[in-house]
Amino acid sequence: MDIVTILKRTKKELIRKTIDSVVLQGLLLIIPVYWTNSINHATSLEYNIAFKLVVVTLILSLLYYLWSYFNQKSWYDYYNKLYLEYTNLVTEANVSDVTLGEYTNIINNDIDIIGTFIGNSVTRIIQIIEFLIIYMYFLSIDFYIFLITLIISIFMMIIIIYFGSKIEIENKNRKDDLDYKTITIHNIYDILKRKKKIKDNSFIQSTIKYLKSNAKFNLFVNGMIYLVLGFLEFCRYGVIMYAIYLVSMGRMEIGTVLLIYSYYGKIITNFQVLGTINAEYQSVKVSVNRLNRIKSNSYI
Repeated sequence: MDIVTILKRTKKELIRKTIDSVVLQGLLLIIPVYWTNSINHATSLEYNIAFKLVVVTLILSLLYYLWSYFNQKSWYDYYNKLYLEYTNLVTEANVSDVTLGEYTNIINNDIDIIGTFIGNSVTRIIQIIEFLIIYMYFLSIDFYIFLITLIISIFMMIIIIYFGSKIEIENKNRKDDLDYKTITIHNIYDILKRKKKIKDNSFIQSTIKYLKSNAKFNLFVNGMIYLVLGFLEFCRYGVIMYAIYLVSMGRMEIGTVLLIYSYYGKIITNFQVLGTINAEYQSVKVSVNRLNRIKSNSYI
């Protein structure tokens, strides 16, 4: 059974998740527009229109929180279906080439990682589409804001991709250390079940080794993400200063500056997502390889 077959079996849940994600991300793009327009009308002394737009913004914001719940529910429905489909695969597994520790972690951890990655992929794809919408908006208001944002984004993408292979290596080391730790857990259980004393500290040593590799992996991933986000934040305020200059020249409204600030926040959030996707993808590659060791087919 390959990934296409699994997606066909989860088609109903996938469609619901896609609809909820589109609505949710659409609201995140629309809400700042109404807020911006309310500020523009207020600065033009059109207070009645400004008040009405604030009310509309409030309604959309409340709708966003309501739809966040719907989106969360559809995510779990989709994830649960994926998890069960992959769990069914390992019940017919060939375990001759894997240890008990590896098999246990494949069931408890790797299937979770694969299901989470596929479950999140719907929202991730929509968030990437948001980039294009924001870039087109920037192009419509000022070419230089668009160009600067595009160049920065490309540069940040190169950094994220560059660190991808290193993330994969660190994650594989973490997985191997977790397998060894699980094996020592089983050994300790067998010893305690026979009511004997534990003669060595292999479990403590394996735990320390796993904690070090796990910390190294997560610190590396987060360090890369914070580097990208910090640079983007620096560039955001540079663009805002340029936008304020345009306001002083009468070429831009104050509300538009607020919208630029808000949309740059979306770009920063989406780059955080991209950094997470990169780490998740490297992680899921390791999990898929481990799963494929006990089955002859490819799952993703």
